Amino acid sequence: MVVFRSWLLCVCITLQYLCFLFFLPSFSFGRKPRSPRFPKEETNRNDSRVIQTRFLMQLCACMLGFLLVLWWLRETMSFEEVFAMVCTGGETKKNFLISSSKMFGILGVAMDATTDLFFGLAVTGLVYLGPVVCAVFRSSAMMHQRSGDDDYDENEDENNEHNLKIIDGMFRFLFGHHRENAERYGRLVPIRDVLLAPFFEEFVFRGLLLTVLLGTGFDEGTRTTSGSAAVSTRSAVYVSPLFFGFAHINHYFALKKVYGSAKASRFVLFQCIYTTAFGALAGTIFWRCKAGLAGAWSLHASMNAFGVPDFRPFRRKTNTFEPPHFRRGRRNKSDDYNSGGVKGKHFNAKIINWLERICYVLGPLVAREFVRSRIVV
Repeated sequence: MVVFRSWLLCVCITLQYLCFLFFLPSFSFGRKPRSPRFPKEETNRNDSRVIQTRFLMQLCACMLGFLLVLWWLRETMSFEEVFAMVCTGGETKKNFLISSSKMFGILGVAMDATTDLFFGLAVTGLVYLGPVVCAVFRSSAMMHQRSGDDDYDENEDENNEHNLKIIDGMFRFLFGHHRENAERYGRLVPIRDVLLAPFFEEFVFRGLLLTVLLGTGFDEGTRTTSGSAAVSTRSAVYVSPLFFGFAHINHYFALKKVYGSAKASRFVLFQCIYTTAFGALAGTIFWRCKAGLAGAWSLHASMNAFGVPDFRPFRRKTNTFEPPHFRRGRRNKSDDYNSGGVKGKHFNAKIINWLERICYVLGPLVAREFVRSRIVV
């Protein structure tokens, strides 16, 4: 019975988060432009006022979710213990806030949070090893090709400008979509995608849900379960991400208007699978880090910065090569640099393509072992 009620509370927390984020704001900037505050042309999710309203709604959803968790654990844990559980995954549990009132306690918490922030960044670097290697290889190849031209030594300024374009293209390949969104919609869009949304989502789908599922089974001051938790640690970490994947189904309705039901269904299905797999990784980091919320947020924010990996080496022939900033088919044909490509004159394109494919596969496998090597204290 406890197991059923725990999962039911997870469903309620997920639904109230979706209600606050997507349904309640629709009364202000809904599909029909009834309110003069939000004209029809500004009802886009990337509009600054929409982002600000949803920010407030997410804040309310996090507060209500925390109150639900506090009510659920009212007989077994105090407010300080629940807060510590949500933020740290149970590390130091009861003594978390008490020790933080002392100078050494504050320094210890700050060091743990900083360490776990870098840990999340390191995991992201391993997961995206393939795209990073792809960008570096292609940029280096283009520079090497330029150095073999006959007029390379004669036009030093032109060569430097060409190399800067290549480096800029590499960063556009990795992070260019955020620059495009900032130029088109404003700076609030990348701030939302990289900083705000990851924090709120990790607070709800890792901090709150895992606290509900595991909060009743901890021995004092440790993250060792005593057998009284609602579910096992493995079930909580690897099954609860299904709620995170379910939370992305709402994108179907907006995509259906643009691409049709078939294409929107495929996109949402891929997004649900991708976010569920990511949720399992973030849950593992949340569980294994001392400052669990900091590590999970760092992972989520950095992975949002990269975006969905561009599996270019698997979509291209092994004997072809492209500049590093051809991302998702966006090209500027008027630019000779953009339309030039790399001919494979000074390197073996097939070898580089296979090395990139190996890195795409090897990166997530190494990241998995790297996360598992983190000792749960």
